[in-house]
Amino acid sequence: MTDPAAPVCLDHLSLVDLDALTLIDAAASAGFASVSLFVTPVPISPTPDLVADRTVRSAVVSALRDAGMGVGIVEPFMLDDAPDWPLLERSAALAAELGGMVNILGLDSDHARLMESLGRMVELCRRTGASAIMEAYPLSAIRTVGQALGLAQELGPDVGLCVDSLHVIRSGDSWDDIAALPSERIRHVQLNDGPLAAPLDRVEEAVFNRQLPGEGEFDLRALLPMLPRHATVAVEAPSRALRSLEPRERAARLMQAMRSLYVNR
Repeated sequence: MTDPAAPVCLDHLSLVDLDALTLIDAAASAGFASVSLFVTPVPISPTPDLVADRTVRSAVVSALRDAGMGVGIVEPFMLDDAPDWPLLERSAALAAELGGMVNILGLDSDHARLMESLGRMVELCRRTGASAIMEAYPLSAIRTVGQALGLAQELGPDVGLCVDSLHVIRSGDSWDDIAALPSERIRHVQLNDGPLAAPLDRVEEAVFNRQLPGEGEFDLRALLPMLPRHATVAVEAPSRALRSLEPRERAARLMQAMRSLYVNR
């Protein structure tokens, strides 16, 4: 993505305190082309259960259609030591229905069991027609983009990667590690910023308090030329500083940060 006017995705974590319908309205008002969604309830978000509740799922589908918006990634697909496979299968089927990608996080410290779960999840995605991608997260069992790539290569050519700028920096990797990835594997990119020195509470930073793209020390402009044109480029920058603003204003701030990042590169 080299054009500041190119389509941009708003990932749900950026406005994690909003339900799906409010997120879609805010994203549409700010000019985002797509959103990423939590589709089952999680402790950090009030979003309703789109998998179980047909009424609210229909309302979300209608809102997306009316706004002319697509779906980026669908979450959560967290593979711990005891995955809820029936729920994961229904969630993957919903991701396929929405046209979004299944974003997989590996949380199981038992490598053999995690590999078995990853294989099962990827096969489940193939069966339901959803695209599978994996995200490296330094506080998970898949810590670096290199580890994520190795697993994706074992699982098949159709398995992609989600690259998050915060996770790249906090894992000790650099943009050179992104440049070394096969471009066809990069399917979704999450841009955010921050200080080079990690805070003491890295979970708080990752989930609730990142800096907007271009406002920190990550030098995101050096990353931009490495991103393949086919990848969905999203902003994922939850910010406590913006919580007091109305949803549409918060979305507008996120979009402005993305546009400024590309204009000023």
